[in-house]
Amino acid sequence: MMIRVAKSPSETITKRKDEILNQIDSSSNKFVEQLQALCRQPSVSAQNQGLIETAELVSKFLKETGFTVEQFSPSKGPPIVFAELSSKTGRRTLVFYNHYDVQPVEPVELWKNPPFSAIVEDGRVYARGASDNKGNIASRLSAINAFLKVTGTVPCNIKWVIEGEEEIGSPHFSEFITRYKERLTGDSAIWEFGGLDYEDRPLVTLGLKGMLYVEFRVQTALKDSHSARAAVVENPAWRLVRMLDTITDEDGRIMIEGWYDDVKPFTQEELEVIRAMPLEEHSIRDELGVKNFLYGLTGFEFKKAFYGNPTANIAGIWSGYTGPGHKTVLPSVAQAKMDFRLVPNQDPVKLAGKLKQHLVRHGFADVEVSLQAENPAARTPIDAPIAKIAARAGREVFRKEPVTLVTSAA
Repeated sequence: MMIRVAKSPSETITKRKDEILNQIDSSSNKFVEQLQALCRQPSVSAQNQGLIETAELVSKFLKETGFTVEQFSPSKGPPIVFAELSSKTGRRTLVFYNHYDVQPVEPVELWKNPPFSAIVEDGRVYARGASDNKGNIASRLSAINAFLKVTGTVPCNIKWVIEGEEEIGSPHFSEFITRYKERLTGDSAIWEFGGLDYEDRPLVTLGLKGMLYVEFRVQTALKDSHSARAAVVENPAWRLVRMLDTITDEDGRIMIEGWYDDVKPFTQEELEVIRAMPLEEHSIRDELGVKNFLYGLTGFEFKKAFYGNPTANIAGIWSGYTGPGHKTVLPSVAQAKMDFRLVPNQDPVKLAGKLKQHLVRHGFADVEVSLQAENPAARTPIDAPIAKIAARAGREVFRKEPVTLVTSAA
């Protein structure tokens, strides 16, 4: 009697890897066209532009691939797309997260081509969202399609969540997670992006910083008036600037009481990985045209700060007249937007309270604080199985040693 040992799904896929990769190459035009279609559909969450239409387009592509697709609408905000695809052979479940919204395109005059034209030049698609994050959606669709074409199935069950408010801090995503958490469970999850470094080595990123995003508003009068009154009426822009000046010291350290109390430092193992990580200071310096970094940071200290330090960044500030020419106006309102990048163990809700207490303590109780986003940091252990699998896959496909990033700087 002959006994035949059944091949595992992983063995089958390993042997057919070249067929799968060839299928991706042969179908590349189709998925470039999908990416162009996604990029030509505006989806600016900050301006509530085209979000419903983009959710429909994403759903269409998922259904064409074979997914069962649903759309969930939070109490406020655009649809969240949820898709599932079952494996015929694998028992484990992989969760994907992506987002279909993009950043505003302003200033439009700096674009070489219209931001939603999605033209192809030198083998690249140029458009708002081509990289962040529609390109990742198209590439994952391409990979899944290749598995289905070659093997008739995917190696594991797939759950895919694609939201439309990531660029404004995902204000309604926690509501979705809380309500449907049982449906979102899986063995591992892959977040929104991936890519290659400047030497074309695959990156395995194990974490993200968190974020507290706030908007400040100072009002000192009912309406704007002539600047002659500046001798007797307080200018809100000056008051806003003085308030902002209390948040950090001259070295950039955040001066809000208790801000660093819960910071979890890197472990020794993580520090060794960071030491081996590529040094991005040269590429950043060349890209931005800066001569020196804050505090003279360089080398290992640069990397520790870049990936491990909480930050307080003024993202925008405005008041009064900002058009061409001059206007002698005393503004009535001044506003600023700030993003605070957080590291593991920092609770954004708790820190928002500390921020408000700081303003009261320093005499700025009148400053209005609007919380726009409160997201904690996340980090996957270096020795997690999914990290090892991702590194092995990157090594096999790109034929280069992957670079492990303990966390993203963003």
